[in-house]
Amino acid sequence: MHNLNGKVALVTGAAGIRGMGRAIAVRLAKEGADVVVVDHPQASQRFSAEAHQAGWKGLDSVVGEIQAAGRQGLAVNADISSSSDVENLVNLTLRKFGRIDILVNNAAIPGPGKTPVVDLEEETWKNVLNINLTGSFLLSRAVARSMIQRGEGGKIIMIASYAGKTGIAGMAAYSASKAGLISLTQTLALELGQYRINVNAICPGGVPTDMNYAVIEKLAREKGVSIEEARQLHIDSFGASIPLGRSGKVEDIAGAVAFLVSPDADYIDGQALNVCGGALVAR
Repeated sequence: MHNLNGKVALVTGAAGIRGMGRAIAVRLAKEGADVVVVDHPQASQRFSAEAHQAGWKGLDSVVGEIQAAGRQGLAVNADISSSSDVENLVNLTLRKFGRIDILVNNAAIPGPGKTPVVDLEEETWKNVLNINLTGSFLLSRAVARSMIQRGEGGKIIMIASYAGKTGIAGMAAYSASKAGLISLTQTLALELGQYRINVNAICPGGVPTDMNYAVIEKLAREKGVSIEEARQLHIDSFGASIPLGRSGKVEDIAGAVAFLVSPDADYIDGQALNVCGGALVAR
């Protein structure tokens, strides 16, 4: 366990029932941090049928889990691609907790899967880049300013992807946005190191999350199986090409975040850590 007692963390993209954001927020709370969880105001419209059936309430449910871990939680709806929303989010967090020690830029959208560049709409390209890359830039800028002013250092984490290192055919916008996050990580590390602010990225491999639900629904229809059976088929397909023999879990990513924001990682800066079960080695 890592000691994050007294720390305040801000985690974006945290409303999904099977998302990395939820797992990260709850893990940080269990490590001792108070956590602000953030997602788009229309996030509930993207919840899967499974989530609705389970009575999932998005950010409010995550705050309940944070409180169950003995920490304070705060749910904030914000569009991170809007500079005014970002400023309001940071100001609200500072009014509530007085500080931000940890920022995890997790919010992202996949864009249309299996769409060649020659068929990719400009508006789609801009939307993916605005949320995945520009949103992380705006929030990192605002939080870094508050960290510099406080003068006690901090930790910023980008949830990038192995797609940002190798590219994936048919996912140009997503891959480009994640490559941009890796470069932003390195640049921020160079600029913010003097203030004892560590900036690192995590590059997950195949981790089934809420973003995969449409794929799972389609697979269930095609195979004539239940959602749970289709999910397992989807998970198995991820694991087939991974040296460790299984797909990733959101808990794997949450564990990596917990380490990188802890004092144990104080001398790690500007890195893009692969958490992919060896998938990049196997490519």
